[in-house]
Amino acid sequence: MRILVVGEPGGRLGPAARALARRGHEILSIGAETPADPGVTVLRARELVARGADVVVADGRRPARAVLLARLARADALVLAPTHAALRAWGVADRWAVASARAFGLIEPGEVEAFRAGSGPLDPARLGLWSDGAPIDAPDAEHLDTEILERAAERALARQRAGAARAAFFVDRDGTLVREVGYLADPTDLELLPGAAAALRAVRAAGHPVVVISNQSGVGRGLFPASSVYAAMARLRGLLRPHDAEPDAIYFCPHRPDAGCACRKPAPGLLERAADDLRLSLRHSIMVGDKLLDAATGRAAGALGVLVRSGYGRDEEQRIGGPGEPQPDAVLETVAEAAAWWLERVASGAPAPPR
Repeated sequence: MRILVVGEPGGRLGPAARALARRGHEILSIGAETPADPGVTVLRARELVARGADVVVADGRRPARAVLLARLARADALVLAPTHAALRAWGVADRWAVASARAFGLIEPGEVEAFRAGSGPLDPARLGLWSDGAPIDAPDAEHLDTEILERAAERALARQRAGAARAAFFVDRDGTLVREVGYLADPTDLELLPGAAAALRAVRAAGHPVVVISNQSGVGRGLFPASSVYAAMARLRGLLRPHDAEPDAIYFCPHRPDAGCACRKPAPGLLERAADDLRLSLRHSIMVGDKLLDAATGRAAGALGVLVRSGYGRDEEQRIGGPGEPQPDAVLETVAEAAAWWLERVASGAPAPPR
């Protein structure tokens, strides 16, 4: 995403927004409102018109200005982080601007009752909560506030751009989009496989979201910190962006296989969470990966599950038909072939087979 940050840099919003640069998003600012940061590009208003943005995130002090900048940037979505005191100080122009923009809001957990009593032009159904913890002083890709802001921006975009639930292309990372190197702890080891960028570009050009779903048990095993995963995912976004193939969202499970969580593939938890966040139709979607558990994840979510022969795929293919082994809906050579196969299927209106 290309995100424009508007307003005062303090509180939760500034550090969380700047931390999104460490997750690979493009972060823009107007003038000198945001402190100098390697991940932030500072623009003048006339430069913003040419550059554009997907989402504007702003504090709640001058919402009419935030809406104006959103329109200059041709942004599709607006996320505000107002205090209830700031909301009460909004004038007529502010309230009209927020209502017309159909803004999303992030509020402090301690102000829930105040917003319930009067949320003004903010739709209560479009309000989310910051974390219960203290605000972060500096950008931190691992902090829960960073996750909350990232998902709020993704949800805001999805609800502005999408009507009915959309079919999505869920895809594994290692061995499917990028070269398999075992536990990928160093972002510089991440290398796109041939045809991967073109495949995702074709999917997005057809109007379907691309969502990366990855198991990263190296975090739970203590082999590398979660910050290494975010750095690698940031590199992935950076490599795909010039090809118009940047993922719409990235989700990963950091847990060990024996943790019993609902988010580690082949459990469908991350697909179900993405479907709720991004308004996706799992029945018409697909999960592609180089392991049988990737295909099993798709099928467990009610979507198609496809195995590709890149990465570990050829070895995994030999296990098909064994006792207790999952059966993919198809076995194809590469993610590019899987994308073409699925796009043709979606165009024909064929949903996933009944489970």
